[in-house]
This record gives sequence, structure tokens and C-alpha cells, in this order.
Amino acid sequence: MNVRYPGPWPTVAEYDALLMDIARRIQLTKTKHEIAETNFRALCQHVDREDGPLANKVIECYPSGSFATGTAVASRVAKNQHDVDVVIELDVPPNSTPRDILGLLFKAINGEPGSRYYGKVTQNSRCVTVEYGDGTTVDLMPIARIMGPERAGNLFHYKRETGESRHKLVNPWGFAKHFNDHVDFDPVFHDLFEGRRLLVEGKIVEKAETQPMPDHVPVEEKSARVVALQLLKRNRDIAWRSPSRTGRKPPSVALAAMALDAGPVHPSLLDEVIAIATYIRTRLQETNGSRGTVCVVNPSYPPDEFTDRWPENKAAQDLYDGDLRRLIVELYRLRNEDLSLAEQLELLKRLFGETAATYAIESKLEAGRREMDANRMHLTSTGKVVGVAAPAVIGSASSTAARAATREGGGELSE
Repeated sequence: MNVRYPGPWPTVAEYDALLMDIARRIQLTKTKHEIAETNFRALCQHVDREDGPLANKVIECYPSGSFATGTAVASRVAKNQHDVDVVIELDVPPNSTPRDILGLLFKAINGEPGSRYYGKVTQNSRCVTVEYGDGTTVDLMPIARIMGPERAGNLFHYKRETGESRHKLVNPWGFAKHFNDHVDFDPVFHDLFEGRRLLVEGKIVEKAETQPMPDHVPVEEKSARVVALQLLKRNRDIAWRSPSRTGRKPPSVALAAMALDAGPVHPSLLDEVIAIATYIRTRLQETNGSRGTVCVVNPSYPPDEFTDRWPENKAAQDLYDGDLRRLIVELYRLRNEDLSLAEQLELLKRLFGETAATYAIESKLEAGRREMDANRMHLTSTGKVVGVAAPAVIGSASSTAARAATREGGGELSE
């Protein structure tokens, strides 16, 4: 049943409302979270099956990366595709040959012809990837624990093309805990985000039950820093869809680590995105890494370097710095200039892709219509509903133009 929000709509700046709607659109659905959990648990059990090459060798299996920090976004919004990173801790000697461990994990998952995952598995330099029919992927990264900090271990790196082989000290569990411990829930941000959702949807719905996957949290219950980081990652992903982008993209874990040091959280979502992007740009001026590039490490376990493969060189570092500069300039335009709906749409498409941008503009129109409808009525002291003049929130001409604008172009960013 559709009901009115219980009280006045929380006031949200127009530019923040647009970013909130984009953030909501790039989230994974509850169903996708449940599928992700089912997939990774099934994979872990499959690896540890009695007749497999790694039987009784699986110590623990858990999501890592963006799923562990609540910063996951859909890799393809229109199709609601997502990628899951999973750590699979194996009871093997930490100094085991990387080629052997990755090869065993590949065989354990791929199985025999006709088995569940056969033909869907790829061995990479640090993980084994399973791709499902809907385009969703699960990357399983084998780790052998070492003596020292809790959950620290050796990651196995082997590149077949070059024969490159080494162990890398990592602690993904430690970073996820550190990140989650340092992002705070903000009730004000929650109320603004929740109010925006109800204004757009026009109804109150039950909150989804909390699921075992760590990031299955309604977006309005996330920290503003987490949501801003998701928007930054979405912008990065859009930039890397260009055919000219052939190198590695900045790793999400490095962006998350830098975002933690971006200073106090801002009450405005747009300002928070700008603040994180600006701080990361200052870090991208550093050249203290082994290749004369920035060095970002795991704050919970410094031997674990997050930038050991990106940026490959200073040019790659400068490339992303340019992306962030353009993001900041465009967000300032969104906040400070009187842009038409069509101009707002084109700006948001450049930054976040066509599907998310179109959703944001259509949500803006829907919110305006609901506000206009609500302001047409008020209650007398006796409870009788009487009509009042409607404010000029959105005229029919501008509404028609905006809806037409959401159907324009954007081919290279379409999903």
C-alpha cells in the first residue's frame, strides 16, 4: 500500500539528490547478494570435496575486497552484473610453489568434463575465476597463512606467459576489518537518504533482512564515505570502458585505503566525493614507490602493498589523476551552474554511465511530481482535506523535455 512519508520530506540539495539516486541505482539487489553468497559457498564446498585435488585442505572461505567493505557496485548496471572476490585459505605450506597451488585450485574447480563448473574456469596470475551464464564472476584467491598477525598469509603469484613466480604477503581480512571499523554510521545521512528514497518511491517498505554477506546493507544505512567511494569506483569503471584504456585500472582496495584518510566526512554527498577525489589526487603526486609511483599499503598490515601492480608507471598514475580532475570539475558544475535537465543528464552520463544517469533524472522528475501533489493539499483543523494552489515545481513542458532527454544518445556509455 502506498503511503505518505510520516512527516515533512527531509531537505536535500538537488545535486546531492541526483548523486543519491545514482548511488541507489548502482547498488546490487538483495537477490543478487543472495546469489553471490550461494555461489561462493558452493564453490568453496566444491573445492573441498572428498575426491578433489584439494580435499580437506580448505581452512576457510570468505568474501574480500569490495564485498567485505560494503563498497561493491554493479559492474554492469543494466544487467545487474557483479564481480565477487573470495579468499580461500588453504592448509598448504606457505612456501609452496605458486604454479602448483594455482594449478591445483584450477583443477579442483574445473573438475571433469560434464561437472558443474567445467569449462567456466580461468586460471589467472593470482586467482582462479569462475564465470556464470549471466556474466557474474567469482575470483577465488588462494592464501596460505603465516605466523604473525591474525589472518596474514602468502598469496601465490604465477604468470604463465612469462614464468614470473613469487609469494606476496597479504591480509585482506585485516583490511576489511580496519575499513569497517573506521567508517561511521551517520543518522543524519541515513534520514536524508531514506527520505529521498521514500520521496521517489512514494511508499514505505520493510527493510530487507540482514544477510550473511557483509555488504548486504540498505544503501541509506551506509556511511556517506562508503557511498562516495562507490560513486568514485563507478566513475573509474566508466572511464576504463574507453577502447583507449588498455592498462590496469586503479585497484578498488587502494582507493578504499586512501579514502579512509580523506579527513572528516562531509554532510553533502557531492562534497564528500570531491573531498575523497581531491585527497587521492594529492597522493597521486607521490613517487615513493618502487617504480617511482605512489605506494599505498594495507593500514592493518603494511607489508601488504595495494599498488604493487598499479600504477605501472608515472604515465598511468597521471592518467587517473586527470580522470579525477575532470570528475571534480564536472561536480562543481553540477553544484554551481544552472544546468538544464538535458545538460544535467549529459554530465551525469559522462561521469556515471547512461543507465545510472537516466535513472537519476527520472527519479528527480518523480520526486518533483510527488512534492507537487503533496503541496496541493493540506488538512484543516477538523481533518478535512482541502486543495491549495500547486507550486510550479515541474511544468509539463519541462517534464516532457526531460523525459525526452533521457532517451537521447550516449551510445558509448550505454549498458
